[in-house]
Amino acid sequence: MKTIMTDNVWFPPLNVAAHYEVDFAGITPPKKAEEMMATAMAVAGIQAMQKKQYWVQAVSDTEGSPDARTICCDSSVNGAAPLCYQQDVEVVTYTAHSSKESLASFVANTKLSANKAYDELTTILVNVQTNVRLPSKEDWSNILGATGKNNPVLVLGRIKKDAPEYKLAIVYPVFEGALDYNLPKLLKSLPHSKAMKWSIGTKDKQTDDDSENHCPFEKLGATCTLLQG
Repeated sequence: MKTIMTDNVWFPPLNVAAHYEVDFAGITPPKKAEEMMATAMAVAGIQAMQKKQYWVQAVSDTEGSPDARTICCDSSVNGAAPLCYQQDVEVVTYTAHSSKESLASFVANTKLSANKAYDELTTILVNVQTNVRLPSKEDWSNILGATGKNNPVLVLGRIKKDAPEYKLAIVYPVFEGALDYNLPKLLKSLPHSKAMKWSIGTKDKQTDDDSENHCPFEKLGATCTLLQG
């Protein structure tokens, strides 16, 4: 592992989305649940772009920062434990009230400002909630480069009012491009729908958790609803 794993239970994007729908039916989700759902939506797009499996994990309020965590692993070689990469994710919401600034300037003045001290392994996810133009790769490079920080920056936003169509863009420190996708269709096409457990050691001990004893939002106080099918 690149960093210490404090919780060995992780959830694929489809499981997060399914539990978000049923665990918060009829109630307002807590902010961290919304941020974890945004992370899962972005991770679905990353998987489609990178052809690599990611899992997501909630971070309890007692920990404070980050908002969520993700993990991905290289393939196991000769039965050895795979090399895994854990990422902290900080979510920032860009609304109509933020639109006096471009997306790039907004990120530079909030999450990458001089008074923020995220390490360079922390990913910044911009959850866009209003119509806005995506800056050019030159704008991202120039504006965020001036902060002197190299945190990965992703932008997620809905692109159709009447359909669950989204755009994910990986914009910094290298502009890797953007992907448009129908979220439900993409989620159903991805491998894995069950929780995953890792055991740290010299062997590959990555196992599906069929028990449904855990759910993505339990650390945030949600009641786990047993999923059907």
